[in-house]
Amino acid sequence: MTLNDLTVQFQNLMNRTDLRANSALCTTFITQAILRIQRELRAPLQESTILYTVPSTYNAAVGLAIPNDLLELIAINVGVNQEYELTRGNYSRVKDMAVNWPNGDPEAFARLGGNWIIGPSPNVGDVIMIQYYASFPALVLSTDTNVLLQVAWDAPLYAALSAACDFYDDVRVDKFEKRYSQILQNLQNMADGDELTADAAMAPVYAWPDDGTDD
Repeated sequence: MTLNDLTVQFQNLMNRTDLRANSALCTTFITQAILRIQRELRAPLQESTILYTVPSTYNAAVGLAIPNDLLELIAINVGVNQEYELTRGNYSRVKDMAVNWPNGDPEAFARLGGNWIIGPSPNVGDVIMIQYYASFPALVLSTDTNVLLQVAWDAPLYAALSAACDFYDDVRVDKFEKRYSQILQNLQNMADGDELTADAAMAPVYAWPDDGTDD
């Protein structure tokens, strides 16, 4: 399912001449729908993983850059096999450990702006795994797609229909909103029951290899 495929289905169901002639407005409603789903759903299809190997240039006072596509953090794990998870701590305490206890065994992390501070400071060569819920890649070109459109295209479709009906004061808004809510609840129930994780095609986890930087 591509943006163009979804747009055609959206236009057919809305059945408005002005929308058939305005693909940009259709894309706006679809984008609003995806943003809504990102806010309301937490499922494996949103998960992303980054593996980071601590370089010799690591700055304990700066820490790790937070991914730009982060919606919500799941866990930060440390170790060659990511054997233990860091706890979230008070910023002042974590910063003190990060700066004054260098090259120790990390225990906690705290957020400061766009960075996570880790204390005590990790050792050079330590592997840090960051697991988080990520935003879906933006749909710009008509041929663009993302995991949401591949796995649950009907969710953004009905959320977009609901948004459009609200915009036009269309009486079908309750019908489309009800259908969207059913689809989203079904996705959440599957995620809560861990059913999506049974098939990698249904629950992809993206991992980027370390590039030796903390940005």
